[in-house]
Amino acid sequence: MKTKIDIISGFLGSGKTTLIKKLMDNEFKDEKIAIIENEFGEISIDGAILEAKNVDIKEINSGCICCSLVGDFKEAIKEIVDNYNPDRIIIEPSGVAKLSDVIKACRGIDNDLGDNINMVITVVDAWKAKMYLKNFGEFYKDQIRNGKIIVLTRTQRLESDRLEEIINSIKFINSEATIIKESIDEINFNNIEYIKEKKSAETFKLVHRLNLKSYPKARREKKHSADNIFSSWGGESLKIFTEKELESIFEKIEDKDEYGIILRAKGIVKGKNEKWIEFHYVPMELNMSLAKVQSSSKVCVIGKGINKDKLQSLFL
Repeated sequence: MKTKIDIISGFLGSGKTTLIKKLMDNEFKDEKIAIIENEFGEISIDGAILEAKNVDIKEINSGCICCSLVGDFKEAIKEIVDNYNPDRIIIEPSGVAKLSDVIKACRGIDNDLGDNINMVITVVDAWKAKMYLKNFGEFYKDQIRNGKIIVLTRTQRLESDRLEEIINSIKFINSEATIIKESIDEINFNNIEYIKEKKSAETFKLVHRLNLKSYPKARREKKHSADNIFSSWGGESLKIFTEKELESIFEKIEDKDEYGIILRAKGIVKGKNEKWIEFHYVPMELNMSLAKVQSSSKVCVIGKGINKDKLQSLFL
C-alpha cells in the first residue's frame, strides 16, 4: 500500500492544527501516521501541541518547505517512507507558505510518491477572510485557489448574509473546491472524497529536527517572498504567567503601534501552581487552555514590522 500525502494549509491562525488534532482523534486514529510540520520562525509551538495527542512531529523550522529547504523536505519525506512506511503523511505548511509551491514540492519528490497526494485542504478563517484577502492577496488567494477542500472556521461569528458573501468570494477564486462550513467538530470526512485503505491499527513516534548539514544535497533556492512581508519573533524562558497577565499583554499589543502589526501569536507558558497555559492569538481574539508540562515557556509571534525588542520585554 502506498503512503498517502495530505496537505493541510491555511493562513496564520486559521485553525490548521485544530483540524489535524480532530483528524488524529477520529478519522485517522487507527492509521500509522507521520506529520511534517513547518513553522515560520525558529520556535515551534504546534509540535508541542500535537505531541499532547501522542503524535510526534518531524519539524522543519529554519525555513519554508516550498523554497529554501526544498532539498531537506524531499529528503525528510523519503526518510519517513523508507524507514517507517506510514499509511499517511500529513504536511502542515507555514501559514505564509504558497500552497501551489508546496504541492509542487510534493510532486517533485519522486514518481512513486508524486501521484500520492490525497487531500489538499485549505483552512480559512471566515471571520477575517475579507480583511486578509484585501491585505495579503498573494498568499491568501494562492491558498484558496489551490485547495481541493476549503474548511471554513469561525463561521458562527458571522450573520448568514455575511457568510454567504465570503463563500461567494471563495467560489470566485476557486469554483471547483468543496466548501465545508460546519464547525470542525461536526465535519465527517468520511463523506468527502478521499481513499481510505486498510488501516494498520498502529501508531508510531518520530522526533527529529532537521539539520541542514544532515542533508548535503539539499539546495538553497531563492528566499521566499513571505520573508519580505512577514517577520517573526520567538523565545523561551522560565517566566511564570497568569491568564490575566496574558490578557494584559495582548491588550497592549492591540492598543499600541510600537509592537508592530501582530497577526498571530501562540505559545505554551508556565502558569502558577505548576500549571501550563496554551494560548492562541489572532487580531481581536485570544484563547487559552491548560497544556501538558513543558521544559520551558515557548512563545512565537508573527506579523508585519514587528518590534522584536519590545516583544522580548513583554514576554521574556
